[in-house]
Amino acid sequence: MDADPLAVILNEKGAGMDLPDRNDAAPGILLVDDTPFFRQHAREMLEGRGYRVVATGNGSEVPAVLSTDEICVVLTDLHMPDMSGIELLQTVKELRPELPVIIISSHEDFSAARQVLRHGALDYLVKPVDDEELAESVQRALNTYRASLREASAQREAQRRLSDLILLKQIGETASNGADLQILFDKIVDSITLSADVEMVSLMLRDDAGNLSIAAARGLSSDIMNRAKVAPGEGISGHVLATGRPILITDLSRDQRFHSAGDGDRYKNQSLLSVPIRIKDRVLGVINVNNKRTGNTFKAEDQNLLTTIAHQVALAIENFKLVSSLRQQARELEEANRHLVKFNKARSQLVCNLSHELKTPLTSILGFVDLIINFFDHIEREELRDYLGKVHSESLHMEKLITGMLRLFSIDSGGERWDWRTFSVEGLLSEALTRRGSDIAEKDLQPVIQAAEDLHDVLGDPEKTGILINALVDNAVKFNRDGGRIQVQLENQEIDGKPYIYMRIHNDGLAVPVEAGEDIFNEYTQLGDINTEKPTGVGIGLAICKAILGRMGGRIALEKTIGEGTTFGVYLPTG
Repeated sequence: MDADPLAVILNEKGAGMDLPDRNDAAPGILLVDDTPFFRQHAREMLEGRGYRVVATGNGSEVPAVLSTDEICVVLTDLHMPDMSGIELLQTVKELRPELPVIIISSHEDFSAARQVLRHGALDYLVKPVDDEELAESVQRALNTYRASLREASAQREAQRRLSDLILLKQIGETASNGADLQILFDKIVDSITLSADVEMVSLMLRDDAGNLSIAAARGLSSDIMNRAKVAPGEGISGHVLATGRPILITDLSRDQRFHSAGDGDRYKNQSLLSVPIRIKDRVLGVINVNNKRTGNTFKAEDQNLLTTIAHQVALAIENFKLVSSLRQQARELEEANRHLVKFNKARSQLVCNLSHELKTPLTSILGFVDLIINFFDHIEREELRDYLGKVHSESLHMEKLITGMLRLFSIDSGGERWDWRTFSVEGLLSEALTRRGSDIAEKDLQPVIQAAEDLHDVLGDPEKTGILINALVDNAVKFNRDGGRIQVQLENQEIDGKPYIYMRIHNDGLAVPVEAGEDIFNEYTQLGDINTEKPTGVGIGLAICKAILGRMGGRIALEKTIGEGTTFGVYLPTG
């Protein structure tokens, strides 16, 4: 809170010192007496001692004088025709309780003296008053007035410091408990507005481009808040941003540095304060305040308080970033842990599936080989050929399982070598359908391919893309119903400005639930229970598809199907 100007003047003069000749800075004495001679004599004596005297013979004029003049002591006669000294004393104490009043009476009256002292008079003098006695009484009154001003100033300072501490405590609690920076900023500007008693507060933060924009404000229009952008060095806020030093301006109209920034609507009393929000050598933003409601100018204590608040804001921003980072890391660790648990579960399932899938052909192979060894001389040539054919078929099945797993491991680990070039996806699709021709004929399946005439070439590795398409065709054949369709649609599409070939492949087999869309592409995952539902394969085909597309920059997803069957959508990059 601002110090009283008169208190500053009086403190500079010092108690008990000889005052200079009459001037506006001299302590003002109000003399009220209806006797012209005494009024003239007392006035000359007091002015000769350096006081500034305002004299009147009419007590009714006192309220007007006290409201317009800096009066330090009141001298009044006890008996006056329009207003008694006691009435005047009461009026002064109502208007200016801190003013000392000296009563002067024409005769000594103990009862009157007791009465005026009870009403708050500082002294009671009897005419004729000795000049030295009057001067000493006025000096005591002036000392009393100075002491009351110092006490009032100390009380105001203590109150201000208490208010500042309460404000800092509130902001500190808000900063430490805030989970949302915007809520924190709004609470801070509200606290500053109320505690500093200002009309305008703005909290500006530095954006990615290095300019200031308003994060929270009070007293500004929404239009100003939305469009305000301040570059480093531009205006007052930009200067604080560029230098990292606070600026306190008592009169903007006289400040040559920022004179053009003056705005009658925004800077009513031309005093403003701007401080940086900084952490070490980094300036994060700026806090601005202006237009004290009291009309007073900002002082050094205001700057100190706002600087402390700005430091709290900077710590809150850094703490928020740290907490957010820790929370993000915790979420990532939780996600990684969930993935690891899921991975371990799927890997266990893989061991179960793989052992079952390998054990079946291996048992068959061992059985036929054992049969051939033990009964070789008794087996007919054609029967032997049949046995060896079955051993060969089961061996190929085992080789396929093992090769698929090793290939998935190699692609996932980044150990595969990629031959990047452009090629036709239609050719690979035709080769995949031809390779499974016997199975397609056996199940009486109906392949249907619809391709755009201007279909682009795919950019990738032809061999890896062949593995992808073979896996999708195998899936469409393996899980299709007898007499079902294999529908393939190929067309050019663009997503986020990037060109792709969209391949939609559908089979009329059992529908895969939409909620299983994520699981079926995970490593080692297979729908169904190997011990009860006896699914075909170990669940690596679609996982390989996902791994290949991930390396190529494509994508694959299970699409919603109306009616029977399952549909996969694949995006293959073309550039």
